[in-house]
Amino acid sequence: MRLLLLLLVSQLCTAAALADTRVFVSLVGTLLEAEITAVSGDSVTLKRASDQQSLVVSRRTLCKEDGAYIARWAAQHAEQPPATAPATAGTSAPAQKFRLFCQILPARNNRSSGDTDQRVFECTYSFSLSNQEVTRDLRGARGLALILGKNAAESNGDLIVLQKEEFDISIPAKSKMVHITQPVRLTYNVGVNAPIAGVKSYGYVLIIRDAAGALLHVEANPDTSARYIREILSITEVPCMVDREFRPNPRAELPLGYISF
Repeated sequence: MRLLLLLLVSQLCTAAALADTRVFVSLVGTLLEAEITAVSGDSVTLKRASDQQSLVVSRRTLCKEDGAYIARWAAQHAEQPPATAPATAGTSAPAQKFRLFCQILPARNNRSSGDTDQRVFECTYSFSLSNQEVTRDLRGARGLALILGKNAAESNGDLIVLQKEEFDISIPAKSKMVHITQPVRLTYNVGVNAPIAGVKSYGYVLIIRDAAGALLHVEANPDTSARYIREILSITEVPCMVDREFRPNPRAELPLGYISF
């Protein structure tokens, strides 16, 4: 009987110890099951569940749901003195910044289709990437370009992910490279003699990660699209319909008749 009681107490203690464990999600989609032990400014100290090792992570590298959870935890533990971050060889240091400059040039060709009100819009984007580091080469990085459209008749409706291109990035110090997306042709009516219909261009998102998967650069037009990196990385099938927060909407009808490649 005593042995059963000790076993029950042990199980309850174990459950309590794991109560604050959470699966944290980074902006690049990596997962980490851990427990918060301290919050200091922009940094949060996490104790990894798999080996109890402490890691110091920048809050800005985690998804917005984790950011809200960390803020609640910090408010609830405001009376406790912050724990000193361990200075061990296994402690993760903040990612070192890389001076990477990006210039985006849209290459667009808009023309009418005969004597009708129909317009054909051919859209590509040219991403000129410049490594501004003096001695550091950028090797093994990956770029992701998302090309977006929208229903011509619904200015505030769902978005259309027209293309999702991934490409290799390798730039020596003080050099540059250019990536041009594949052209996509969009057709729409201007609404003079016929109702407005078709697909128009909406913008792009460019995400660049280094060889380890750490985020190096994000650029978007409109710039609000840059908030949804995690959702964008999870998109697998294109073209597809998504809402303004890049959540897939499989019930929406994809206007394939107005899109060609």
